[in-house]
This record gives sequence, structure tokens and C-alpha cells, in this order.
Amino acid sequence: MQGSVVELQARVMVTFRISNQPDLQIEFVVDTGFEGALTLPPSAVSALGLPYLTELTANLADNS
Repeated sequence: MQGSVVELQARVMVTFRISNQPDLQIEFVVDTGFEGALTLPPSAVSALGLPYLTELTANLADNS
């Protein structure tokens, strides 16, 4: 696996292979405090046909 460091964040590109659809590539920030969950954008959840485990609205540090 190869990645890059952008603004002190380790990042990797993960390719999801979906039957009868083009590959879906998503860049992830590697979290050294990983606790077993993967967060995906809603478009990726839909494209992969995954169920929502939890939907969470959050306020980020930049107030977005």
C-alpha cells in the first residue's frame, strides 16, 4: 500500500471494486487512533449498497 503525507496527515487511496460498475476510489486519512469503524461519504455508501449503521451530524472545528 502506498500513500502520501499532506499537511502532516498520512493519506491512502482505497479502491472499491463493485460488480458491473466502475471502480470507486476514495482517499482516506489514516487515523492512528483507529477503533474499528470506517466513515464513508453518503455517495459511497449508496454506490456500494451498504446499510447505514449510524448517521451523525457533526460540527467541525472550522465550524462547518
